[in-house]
Amino acid sequence: MIQPFKVKEAVVGLALDRADEAVLKYLNFFNGPISIEGLSFLHVIPNTRARLPLTIAPGVEISKEDEEKASRELSEKVAEAIPARAASDIQYFVEDGSPLEKLLALADEKKADLLVIGKKADTLAHGILSKNLIRQTKANVMVIPEHTTIALKKILVPVDFSDNSTRALKTALAIKEQAGDKVKVFAINIYQRPNLMSYKLDMTPERFEQNIQENHEKGFEKFMKEELPEYADAVEPILIWNDMPDVAHHIMESAREIGANLIVAGSKGHSRLALMLLGSTTETLLNINTSIPVLVVK
Repeated sequence: MIQPFKVKEAVVGLALDRADEAVLKYLNFFNGPISIEGLSFLHVIPNTRARLPLTIAPGVEISKEDEEKASRELSEKVAEAIPARAASDIQYFVEDGSPLEKLLALADEKKADLLVIGKKADTLAHGILSKNLIRQTKANVMVIPEHTTIALKKILVPVDFSDNSTRALKTALAIKEQAGDKVKVFAINIYQRPNLMSYKLDMTPERFEQNIQENHEKGFEKFMKEELPEYADAVEPILIWNDMPDVAHHIMESAREIGANLIVAGSKGHSRLALMLLGSTTETLLNINTSIPVLVVK
């Protein structure tokens, strides 16, 4: 049986800019079907020691007044968007330094199993942070783009039949069970179009491609029966020829076509080497995605 998707401790990074609105609204919505026990919000004021591009003039140190102002703005934003939680058990943190390092440090201190950050539509800065964050943390990571639609009706899961994608599919199905029967889960598998010049065909090219398509459909059915036999009818497959330069654009195109509200992607394991490896598909997906939340599960 699939275990419920629960969050024992979530750490949310807020930039105190326009991208925060989508983060807070979606988080408040997501916390309906999904249990989030501990919730901490962090704002990091970059300073002259920060490794990421500065948001203040070089050489200017952060004053106590800056920290107090940021702390007030942080708590006010959260209280307005999530009043029920803000009045009870939320913790607030304002630090100065590198956003990446501070997020990782607080996540480690809190033993967080979910990190949440936003992504502006017109900059790669948040995308760079999300990529590095996913590389270096053992926690699941949710990236919420600025133009996110607050809904949960269709979940898309990229599947390559690996343990990572199986774990992502199980997470999506757990979220579906908690959010209600109306939520649909789609599994997208993108496979390579064969080079017909390499084969001596005793059939038409059209029939040859049809055979490959049918074999792939049978392969997906076999995968579901072996890994998730009780959920074989709960997942709708999307099988696509790989005729684009990279897989990520196929995923985003399909996500938009079906109206996906969430993408759940698998990442590497927990070893040091695995944590340093982030697939190029996930990296590109995070960079080109401007409208659909992505949950990367470890």
